[in-house]
Amino acid sequence: MMESQVSLPDAMWSKLQASWIGFFAGMGALNLIVAYNFSTDDWVNFKLFGGIGLMLVFVVLQAVVLAKYIDEKKPE
Repeated sequence: MMESQVSLPDAMWSKLQASWIGFFAGMGALNLIVAYNFSTDDWVNFKLFGGIGLMLVFVVLQAVVLAKYIDEKKPE
């Protein structure tokens, strides 16, 4: 979907894919750790605030890495 706006070398697409896979695998593992070792209230707070916060940080970091590859089309 992003290929029309972002021109990345094949190796970079693979790194991008691997980073998303790693992020969600890490979030899943962290979710299990919190769910089994903390109270239900702590787990709910982690799911609500921690998950959103970590996703926001990850997306911003991805944007910083991908910024140099974005193909901005100038109006004619």
